[in-house]
Amino acid sequence: MHPLSPRRPLPAWKDAAFLSAYLLFWAGVSVVPYVLLRSQAPLGAFTLTLTSTVSFAVATLPTWYLCRALPLRPGRIVRILSIHGAAAAVWSVLFLATTKLLAEALGLFPEWRTLPLEVGRSEGALFGVGALFYLLVATFHYVLAELQLRHEALEREAALAVSAQRAELQALRAQVHPHFLFNSLNTVSALIGYDPGKAREACLLLAEYLRGTLRAQDQSLVPLRDEWSLCERYLKVEALRLGERLRVDCELDADAASCFVPSLLLQPLVENAMTHGIALLDEPRPLRVRAERRGARLSLELENSVDPAPRPRDGGVGLANVRARLSAQYGRDATLRIEKDAERFLVRLDLPAAAPQTEALP
Repeated sequence: MHPLSPRRPLPAWKDAAFLSAYLLFWAGVSVVPYVLLRSQAPLGAFTLTLTSTVSFAVATLPTWYLCRALPLRPGRIVRILSIHGAAAAVWSVLFLATTKLLAEALGLFPEWRTLPLEVGRSEGALFGVGALFYLLVATFHYVLAELQLRHEALEREAALAVSAQRAELQALRAQVHPHFLFNSLNTVSALIGYDPGKAREACLLLAEYLRGTLRAQDQSLVPLRDEWSLCERYLKVEALRLGERLRVDCELDADAASCFVPSLLLQPLVENAMTHGIALLDEPRPLRVRAERRGARLSLELENSVDPAPRPRDGGVGLANVRARLSAQYGRDATLRIEKDAERFLVRLDLPAAAPQTEALP
């Protein structure tokens, strides 16, 4: 399809603007044959050259397809020049013939009766102008073809980047599950030794949680209230093991709860706070979760106490996973910061508050 033809992807006003700019350019170029005529009837000559030039510009639009079929490549220049040379000769003849016919028609007006003679006197120059006009048309279409090829290349690169981003997000989300299952199975194993009833209850809660995560996997973004509801199911499993040592202080304001966040974003942070913080303490200490919407931004905080005499432990993947997912989903528009001292560990997240208007990455 010709770039100047009406296209559905573009609004109608843009199609009209492109075509109008093209025709205005050729209206300006019509000054060349006007000067060559040196007519005694300026208005008639202007009408003649403007009409013939603009008509030529519209008639030669199919040159686009010839230029697409003959891309400028090394080793084909002679063949391309020969074809365009023949096309230029044909269009020059047509331009000259059209100009003569228009001159005869306009010469019927008494004040413009000299136009046919003036055109006949300038036939050679007008033929050359026709060839020049064709070369301008061909150059214009080669530039358009190159721009279209670059645009298509950029679209392909963008599609590949989106595909890579989707794959990265899916891989990061998949990483959460084995890590969570490992810790949850350890919880169930610990309960079996001294309270089989709680171990069975933990298995049921674990199954309920896993069903929730499977539903969450179908969406890349979920309301914060749904994300926290999933975390609460996980905390019920941990509560069976930790008992009174687990306390949760949650403050989600209504505006924040309706904001969208990447699915399974909070669970690794909650799990990290439990595994490396609260589970290692001998005294009850709360897990504090706060969410607040500030204009177009959403602020999330998770704070837990830590053991003043830390015990050796294996490295976790929670924080690294969340940071990588934020980067993949939002780029530099989201941040994760950590504040820690001898008594507490605080994670702050800052990200866009509203769900994207475009289709989210899965």
